[in-house]
Amino acid sequence: MLNKYLKKILLTTVAIFWASCDDSTSAKNETNAPTYGDKDDMSIVESSSDGAAPLSSSEESASGNATESSSSNAAESSSDVVASSSDAASSSSNFDPNSMPSDTLYGVSVTEKTCQPGDSVVSYYPPAYSADILKMNAKQQADIEIVELIDSIVDPRPKAERAEAPLDRINWSNFPQCLKEMKDSLERFVALYGAPQNFPMEEVCSDGTTRPTEEYQKYLKMMEEWEANKPALDEEINKIIEDRFKELEEQLNKCLNNSNEDANT
Repeated sequence: MLNKYLKKILLTTVAIFWASCDDSTSAKNETNAPTYGDKDDMSIVESSSDGAAPLSSSEESASGNATESSSSNAAESSSDVVASSSDAASSSSNFDPNSMPSDTLYGVSVTEKTCQPGDSVVSYYPPAYSADILKMNAKQQADIEIVELIDSIVDPRPKAERAEAPLDRINWSNFPQCLKEMKDSLERFVALYGAPQNFPMEEVCSDGTTRPTEEYQKYLKMMEEWEANKPALDEEINKIIEDRFKELEEQLNKCLNNSNEDANT
């Protein structure tokens, strides 16, 4: 359909071109017409003014070839346009966004989101949240109470005075040997060492948002479980202290009673 339309345009253009040529030829003939009023000569002028001069066979052949060449060129141009449109459509349908660079999306530059630790810091001591360590500390607490009780026996002064001015030397010969041995064994406390753990609470991102750090999320989960289990753990720790103190108190009383019996005999 496009070729047919282009062919009509070309034929119309050629017709207008030849018509203009005929007009210019007629005007030239009228200007050069003879002025001697011969009848035959006037007929020649009239014959020339009636219309365009007939084309020779060579001129008609050249005109036909020109028309065919123009139509062929127009058809080739139309084919090139259709081919270009087809290539563009094919390129569009084969577009793969994954083939774009990682920092672009559909031709638009995309900035990668980055996050940095914020200023808020959480600090906690892990042994303080260990049930096993707290149970061990409960036994040591009972041991400390018994040691203070032994100190009050060998040094009857009030506890505050004993703390401010402890005795340089205790004369253990005045006390049962088992009392000294018991004090020495109970004073071997287990010292707990370790530094607190510090970590940022949140991260500040390049887009202005904040988010909790992974360490902080684990900390919150641990604290939630700790608070849920703490009432039962506190009850268990109190019983450990009571049982340990009762055990050591019986051992201390036995030591003192035996020493009194030995002194009486």
